[in-house]
Amino acid sequence: MTLSVIIVSYNVRHFLDLCLHSVLRAAQGLAVDVIVVDNASVDDSVAWVGEHFPGVTVLANTVNTGFSKANNQGVDLAQGQYILFLNPDTVMPEDFFRKTIAYMEAHPEAGALGPRLLDGKGQYAPDSKKGFPSFGVALFKTIGLHKFFPKSRLINGYYAPHIGEWETAPVDVLSGCCMLVRRSVLDAIGGAFDERFFMYCEDVDLSYRVVQGGWQNTYFPEADLIHYKGESTRKATLTYIRIFNEALAAFVRKHYSNRSARAFILLLHIGIAVRAVLGLAKTAFRKLKLPLIDGLILLGTLLAIQSFWVMAVKGIEPVDLKLLLLTYPAYLLIWVGALYLNGVYDPTYRPLRVVRGMVVGTVLALAFYGLLPAAVRYSRGVVVFGGITGTVALLGIHAILQKLGLTGQVPYDAVAREAVIVGDGDAAIEARRALSLIAGAPRVMGRVGSGSDALAALPELKALLQTAGIREVIFCAADLPYTDVLQQMEQCGPEYDYKIHLPGRTDFVGSNSSRTSGDIYTADLRYKLSDPSYRRQKRTFDVVAALLVLGILPILFWQFRKPGRVLGAAWTVLRGRATWIGYGGAAQGLPRLRPGILPTWERIPDYKPARQIADTLDRQYALGYVSGKDLTLLWKNIPALRKNFF
Repeated sequence: MTLSVIIVSYNVRHFLDLCLHSVLRAAQGLAVDVIVVDNASVDDSVAWVGEHFPGVTVLANTVNTGFSKANNQGVDLAQGQYILFLNPDTVMPEDFFRKTIAYMEAHPEAGALGPRLLDGKGQYAPDSKKGFPSFGVALFKTIGLHKFFPKSRLINGYYAPHIGEWETAPVDVLSGCCMLVRRSVLDAIGGAFDERFFMYCEDVDLSYRVVQGGWQNTYFPEADLIHYKGESTRKATLTYIRIFNEALAAFVRKHYSNRSARAFILLLHIGIAVRAVLGLAKTAFRKLKLPLIDGLILLGTLLAIQSFWVMAVKGIEPVDLKLLLLTYPAYLLIWVGALYLNGVYDPTYRPLRVVRGMVVGTVLALAFYGLLPAAVRYSRGVVVFGGITGTVALLGIHAILQKLGLTGQVPYDAVAREAVIVGDGDAAIEARRALSLIAGAPRVMGRVGSGSDALAALPELKALLQTAGIREVIFCAADLPYTDVLQQMEQCGPEYDYKIHLPGRTDFVGSNSSRTSGDIYTADLRYKLSDPSYRRQKRTFDVVAALLVLGILPILFWQFRKPGRVLGAAWTVLRGRATWIGYGGAAQGLPRLRPGILPTWERIPDYKPARQIADTLDRQYALGYVSGKDLTLLWKNIPALRKNFF
């Protein structure tokens, strides 16, 4: 056996399906065995692989053993003289194995090899090649400074900028998403992955041991590979930073002296603290940017209307600043809150939502005005005309910001987009039919390929996209080589979205952004909880219910067996770390929710529904969600809260 491919999978059936399809194409005519080690997935990955890829060996773990141990399990089953460690969210061209194995055969000094990686938009991924984590390299990466100096070997040494994108050369570290290693090298250096690394840095450790053993890690850009869930999609989260640096600290303890390791780890902790502060500030600014801008716009209009109305229309003395400080913040909070609840800050922008939000906000502001003491109510007209003028100002300034691309939102009428299918004959017909079953999928303008009914031939794809204003490309893998798919993605560029459709499937896999981990169109049911407006309703209910619990429970604490636990749950919900009603089953394929305090059914002591029933209840909840459902479930589960069996 020449080659063994080992793929560790965990709840990524759609991506694994595409990955295996491309691997088996590349393996045609070669002595290759493919091994999938599944880490206790609950998305039917094991059954799917068995049904659609009967020649693939599947090892199904009953628990998630981690990336390193699962790969080692695969190595124990492998028969090849070369071992390819491959992530399931990858797609390879047909010539991948022939190119990489030929290079390894011709260069015995190469102990391991890694390809040139592309993200889901066809763009080069810098984590194709990396440097060993020195003190400075680790610190600069941890605090994010490396992004500002991408060509500096000193500051951005983690991504080995001294080696060109198209330069075949030895590197310190190869990406663990696709790493081809000689079996003889693994045997000589004490095995594949160190199982102390549950996730992250296991590739750094293996690369380090390859070099220490006297071989080279070769970056080989003549072979390309799509990696949907690249490092750029993970590193934005604080959780990733913490887990990655814990793994890096384990690497340092293993390979550095005690004194150096302590200093190194101290620097890492400093970097994590700095990155945490910067990350929180960045996240807060991104979420609050638009509400803050609107608050300033409304404040300006209020001040202008107040000055004009009170002095020019009413002819009375200017309002005392203290009164303004007492009332204006409340008006602004009411208006901005109404805008938020009406979806003004959703990813898609619609002017009608601004008008609706300002009408609701003005009515609420007038109600608040009526509750104020007479001494504080200086003029109802300021609120009314402030709301009208503020609406006009918001619409105008929003339009300007939209034109400048400063809001990060997409116009509502621009969401509906057109796509082109790349394929011929039955494959194109099948893809078009499958796409028609999917709510929210793009409109198909036509197809690219051979024949008189094609809009263009494949070499003309980029020109067609530019001239016709098409934003999405769907490749039919049934009759289109993956080599052509990768080539066209690179040629057309990141301005477009790309999906791949497999024969006999109803889903389309790809990535609509280099910053996302992957996107899937599927003919599965559409869930209301996927809609931002319903998610906003759910969060609003959570906050209101949590405030009520925190306000009422101290008075009725004697009614609860463990009131402290209920208060803790309410506080967790209020902080956004949990939701009152969450999934009680596996939740696979459902819109993501925070952990639930209570399940989607009424809790009964000493009883838990079977998995199939729980999954069904969760699915029904996500499909038909309304905030009243949360209220009903919370009310029915009050006994569970009182008697502490939630």
